Amino acid sequence: MANRYKKKRQTTNKTKDWITDYYQTGREFDKENRRRREAAGEKEEKGLRNLNAFELTCIIIIALALLGMVIKYFILGHGFWDWGI
Repeated sequence: MANRYKKKRQTTNKTKDWITDYYQTGREFDKENRRRREAAGEKEEKGLRNLNAFELTCIIIIALALLGMVIKYFILGHGFWDWGI
């Protein structure tokens, strides 16, 4: 019964905080860069050229994972529902 009256400890979602902070910081950084480029009269680049190292690494890891899945399931012949190796 005594546990019923104890205050529950607040749990924090650190991953959510990290992702939100990363997103907000990126937006602020992007706004500042756009403002600086417009003031200098530079042309804005589009595509993969304006990604930072972390974002580029994530894209490369995802691409390698997809390539590995294609090789495993379609080229080697192990289907999605087989119990093989």
